[in-house]
Parts: sequence; C-alpha cells; structure tokens
Amino acid sequence: MDEARPGAPVVPAARVRVSAEAVRVGPPRATAAEPQVQVVRDGDLVRAIEVTCPCGACVRIVCEYD
Repeated sequence: MDEARPGAPVVPAARVRVSAEAVRVGPPRATAAEPQVQVVRDGDLVRAIEVTCPCGACVRIVCEYD
C-alpha cells in the first residue's frame, strides 16, 4: 500500500474515499456571523447551553445542580 508523503503533489488512491456528500476544500469562508447560543431546558431547569460557532463547531456545556 502506498503511504502519503508530506508535501507530495498526488494523494495515493488508497488514501481516497468516494462520497456523494459535498465537502468544502480549504479554509472556511470568512463570516461576520455571531455564534448561536441555545439553552436546553427541562421545565424551569437549564440542563445545558449549546454554543455553535459559525464554522460549525458545537460545544455543549452541561449544567449540574447540587
């Protein structure tokens, strides 16, 4: 099996997978969008806070109460 070499101009076929899903190549587009914040509630209790970055990364902060 071919191994990819750093800086090699061609990706070996063994390292490629075919998908019908579209993918972005390169850095994310510059955006002035703000992160999205969503509060996850269970009645009056806040169970978690989800923060989604414009780049798509998502962080869930779980709230625990004593």
